[in-house]
Amino acid sequence: MRLEYLTAREAIELFAARRLSPVELMRALLDRAARLSGPINATTAIHAEAALAQAREAESRYQAGTQRPLEGVPVAIKEETSVAGWRRTIGSWLHDEVPTESHPIVDKLIQAGAIPHLQTTVPEFCVIGQTLSSRYGVTRNPWNPAITPGGSSGGSGAALAAGLTPLATGSDMAGSTRIPAALNGLYGYKPPFGRLASTPGEELFSFAVEGPLARSYDDLVLMQNVIRGPHPASYNGMPGERLPATHPDLDGMRIGCVVPEAGICPDTRRNLLTACEVLRGRGARVEPVALDWDMGQVGEVLIEAIFGLFFDEYLDGYGPEALSRATPYLNWLIGRFRGRRNSIMKAASLASQMHRELNAKLWSRGVKALICPTVLTTAMPAELDLTTSRSVEISGAHVDSYLGWVWTTPFNLLSRYPALAVPTGLAANGVPTSMQIVAPPFADEAVFAVAYHHALAAGPDLYLRRFPELADA
Repeated sequence: MRLEYLTAREAIELFAARRLSPVELMRALLDRAARLSGPINATTAIHAEAALAQAREAESRYQAGTQRPLEGVPVAIKEETSVAGWRRTIGSWLHDEVPTESHPIVDKLIQAGAIPHLQTTVPEFCVIGQTLSSRYGVTRNPWNPAITPGGSSGGSGAALAAGLTPLATGSDMAGSTRIPAALNGLYGYKPPFGRLASTPGEELFSFAVEGPLARSYDDLVLMQNVIRGPHPASYNGMPGERLPATHPDLDGMRIGCVVPEAGICPDTRRNLLTACEVLRGRGARVEPVALDWDMGQVGEVLIEAIFGLFFDEYLDGYGPEALSRATPYLNWLIGRFRGRRNSIMKAASLASQMHRELNAKLWSRGVKALICPTVLTTAMPAELDLTTSRSVEISGAHVDSYLGWVWTTPFNLLSRYPALAVPTGLAANGVPTSMQIVAPPFADEAVFAVAYHHALAAGPDLYLRRFPELADA
């Protein structure tokens, strides 16, 4: 039994059967986190003493029969996400605070018995799809250390892949949960905006949402059911039904599939086509769909709106002296977007245009879900410098190195769409491949039904028979 790669469900079953102690599991994961902090660099802080104290309390609860749904399960927290009493820097020398309140999803995890034990790395202010910063250095992908684990929740993704935690939090402004899920072979969910209570005070910032990350489909459902819904500190967070553990057969369910012919890694494309066949084997009618979307343009419009709605004003407190300490890509982005008349209306117009197209081609015709790539390449270098490498080549096509290589940004503009990244296999360079499952606004259950049947039929291999070599080195 490999403690480091136990799922949350397996751990809970072992705790309840008295075959494993929460303290034993926590010690194993804390020791591993300390040992791998150098080669992977996924953590900004390891809160060992407090975590062990909570693990001992969890052990007592199991003995007394008063355990809660996630009792004793370790959970890594993205460093951007507030935990009361934990230092929060958002990966920057410019920001340093100790929150007095936890984010609503952290409250919900703790109330369910989960134990936060690690804070995970992010790029500075969470603004790029890699994870590196002047403050914390470069975070590496446990499957291939030359490759990025993605961003901005890259530390959470790498921590899961390295066996430092069974659950982790992410947040997603342009793909920041789904990109690390894709590149680390994980399940990562961007709920529709409003499904979870947001950061208090950011209820109008609909492009960004928190979300769960896990190595297995079952764990993702378990975590999403805990963190969903309202919270007293936030005025959004929709009440709603729990996601079911199982779903009926996909018999006759119509699913659209976008498989780009060019500008996509061959392994990603092949594994996406295989996933289509897997779903057909579960009874689904998978149909090709043409969406001629320029991801570089979509990303540009999204980031312009983020600056116009939120980030430009946020940066007003930082003058030239402070920004001289920023990671170069932050100043590059500021130079690209700050000070111009950033349009939110462009984002509203493009989102409406994309929704109308999807409605015409899919939803109005009875199609219940869409599958597409999550990222287009598995070869983004961990240390890629966006200030000098403005484009990357993917199978002969040159795309914008900032956001032109991901397929996540449309569904931040379409902020009420649920979008779930699902592992589909491995590429030749040892990095996992992924597909994205998307559904109409607030149709969460359709996304999870497709993911459930894919997991059931594809026979998940990652973290069962194949493990990252770096994590075991």
